[in-house]
Amino acid sequence: MNTNPHLELIIGTMFSGKSTELIRRVNRYEIAGYEIQLFKPAMDKRYSQEHVTSHDGLQKEVEFIQGLAEMEKRVRPTTEVLGIDEVQFMESDVVNFCDTYAQDGKIVVASGLLKDFQDKYFIFKDKLKDMSALLRIADHVTYLKAICTYQEGLAICGNEATRVQRVIDGKVAPADSPTVKVGGKKDYAPRCRKHFQFYD
Repeated sequence: MNTNPHLELIIGTMFSGKSTELIRRVNRYEIAGYEIQLFKPAMDKRYSQEHVTSHDGLQKEVEFIQGLAEMEKRVRPTTEVLGIDEVQFMESDVVNFCDTYAQDGKIVVASGLLKDFQDKYFIFKDKLKDMSALLRIADHVTYLKAICTYQEGLAICGNEATRVQRVIDGKVAPADSPTVKVGGKKDYAPRCRKHFQFYD
């Protein structure tokens, strides 16, 4: 059915709606009659053991995987649209996988964090490449932004947030904190340029 093979990449900071947008797009392809599969790294089961779940509660059935090798085995030959959530938690070869899959006439829709809490490109699990490698091969890129929640007195900033600040007990986490920490609003805070504390 597919006549327009391509790679769609949905990137941004935490709380920007990446998973919501991924679910929306996959649902549209499914309604249009495409055979879909949706995958997500097993390390991120914050909200559900069976679904991709956005921070606002939107859900879609998902296949949790331990890594790229398992995803390659589980992709059905008849699948026309492949969705990958939290792609930054995969191995670097996911870049070649997405490229090859699109070259073979399929549609890939991947969502993930572009940068980590230090404002650096998010490095894949095996540390051989980072998200910029996936950015370079994408045919369509959607960059989503959150809302800066920095608070001064009773006022919240409210500007577009292009970064995320790691926090521990309400304070900015040190630069040597682990890059990967699956968490939510108590662990991360969306920040605009003005209110993001940059690391040296």
